[in-house]
Amino acid sequence: MRAIAGMTLAAQVTTFFNDIITSQGASKLGIQFGAYGTFSSFFGLAIPEVASKYPELMGLADYASAMAFEMFTNSSNTANSATSPSTQDIYVRMLFHNGTTSNSSEPQVYQLFGSGQDALSWADFQKGMGGFSIGSTQQWCHVCGNSTGQCAAYAGSTTGAAPSATSSASGSGSTLSPVENGAIGAMVALVVVLGVEALILLVTGLRVVKKSKAARRSEGEVERVESVAVKA
Repeated sequence: MRAIAGMTLAAQVTTFFNDIITSQGASKLGIQFGAYGTFSSFFGLAIPEVASKYPELMGLADYASAMAFEMFTNSSNTANSATSPSTQDIYVRMLFHNGTTSNSSEPQVYQLFGSGQDALSWADFQKGMGGFSIGSTQQWCHVCGNSTGQCAAYAGSTTGAAPSATSSASGSGSTLSPVENGAIGAMVALVVVLGVEALILLVTGLRVVKKSKAARRSEGEVERVESVAVKA
């Protein structure tokens, strides 16, 4: 679930492109600003061979990095026409640049979904993104295993659940729910924190004492200092 940002981004991109098509190009440009984690999670979901084919995408993105999804057509039938091209003539490609883009360092195209193609047909792009995208609150609730708050309305319902989350959970052989996994993770984190604190106390010789006892000890030190000052 650390890739939830990439799942959400996939749905947002697909929705925006659908708006471009249905509005016949009235919507032309969409811009988002976000954290570097969104890049990593999307690359891991959309590029199966990212580690072997694009190792440069495995690290954290630098500040001012940019990812662009470009929708275009090569059809000459609509070059001088006011009508939008057919969806069969529409293609999409993804470009990414790590760090600030300049004239000497431009974004490059990355192949999605293991297709081996720089540009995908609109149908193939939709299919690939739909394999892991989360575009509704109901899907988010099911994938995250949340049944409280605004997710209470969807508790017990499987409609709208993201297929990728279901398949990944069943394929791993785990019988724990996301909530149970989260609780286990929290306990492990707590044990690690306590272990680190114990190590610091052991190395530095510090001790944990009650607040009241520490206050009395501090007052005693002050009185002793004052007594020495009076004798002097």
